[in-house]
Amino acid sequence: MTTARLQPVWAGCFALALLLVICAHPAKAQNFSEDRDYWFNPAVFPGRSDLSKHPYGPAKAKGLVIWNHGYSPDKLAPEKVPPVMQYFAEAGWDSYHLQRHPIIGVGKGKPVAGATHDLTTPLILHVLEKPEVRAYPRIILMGQSRGAFAVIHTGSLKPNIHGILPLSPAAFGDAGKSREWRQNDTYIRELWEKYKDSGIHVAAGFFTGDDWFETQQPNVRGPYAEKRLTELGVANFIINQPSYHDMQGHGGGQSWEFARRFGPCLQYFFETGKKPSCSETDRHTAATFRIKLPKLPAQDGYSGLWQGTWTNGRFAAAVIEPGDNGTYKGVYRTGLGVNGDKPDDNAWLLTREGDRLVRTRTHENNAGIRLSLLDSDRLQVDWTSHKGDRTMTSIFSRAR
Repeated sequence: MTTARLQPVWAGCFALALLLVICAHPAKAQNFSEDRDYWFNPAVFPGRSDLSKHPYGPAKAKGLVIWNHGYSPDKLAPEKVPPVMQYFAEAGWDSYHLQRHPIIGVGKGKPVAGATHDLTTPLILHVLEKPEVRAYPRIILMGQSRGAFAVIHTGSLKPNIHGILPLSPAAFGDAGKSREWRQNDTYIRELWEKYKDSGIHVAAGFFTGDDWFETQQPNVRGPYAEKRLTELGVANFIINQPSYHDMQGHGGGQSWEFARRFGPCLQYFFETGKKPSCSETDRHTAATFRIKLPKLPAQDGYSGLWQGTWTNGRFAAAVIEPGDNGTYKGVYRTGLGVNGDKPDDNAWLLTREGDRLVRTRTHENNAGIRLSLLDSDRLQVDWTSHKGDRTMTSIFSRAR
């Protein structure tokens, strides 16, 4: 038998051996050292000094949310956490980031804590045993990719946590390059079985175009998780392949659109234990966070309710409707209205310039606005400061 034919067999045997090790020793004790193997600090939210590194503390916070990043083999994972963490911080939860060392040890050239999911799980358990962590009334573990897989694995061991939110969980290679990608479903199915009688609230996100599974077998992991967890009596809220334009791919759950659309739904689920409908007409829907505007029928391409996020992270919404003599009227709102994020609320008078709508400036301090319809559900919004020295662009989605 040739070496080329041996390689797939060897790869399969290695993956099987890894599974056996994980199953046999799911949480073997490790001697973890903070500032050597990991860092555990309040999450950093760019541009929001009022939220960054200023936790409420166990006595005042609704609970603690811990972010677990994805695989980072050759460098330390960035401090940045996804916007959904910011939403929970806005809502009164403390948000922390558990940063693991990369696979290469510091000056030792060997794997260290956090390099693989079988080491990440005991690391998470180690952090959960910290007295300052145990003091919180509720703890939610969130994670992306490898971190999401570890979050599911940790929850299956039934620690004292309130809930989990794994986004695009994966630990066995992507579907286009690895023969083991199916284990990103089959092994997780084994873990779901252990959630029976755990009391853990399970939310999860699976996204269209995720190369680690959904590109090969779409619409499988999400429906199975929802069905099986319900059969096991586990409170669950499964977000399965949302169709919005920037909630796709392996990082779909890390977008501002995901936080805006599903943040309040997730908060409602974790705080009440009830599954939200999360439709645009439900009072618990994300829609535009705390921004509420009437939804108008789409009389033509531009009219209706649009919502999105600016590149600086501010959430925004606009209602556009036809006016007189070919003009359009718009009501625009942005800002959450909490924690110093002062909301803006103003009216637009819009006129056509070719295929675009352009704001008519009625005052010298009016910012410039230009709207370009990309398709029936996407609107490009270009903003220019009244001095013309700053610009921003965002893609708004039509509210459904």
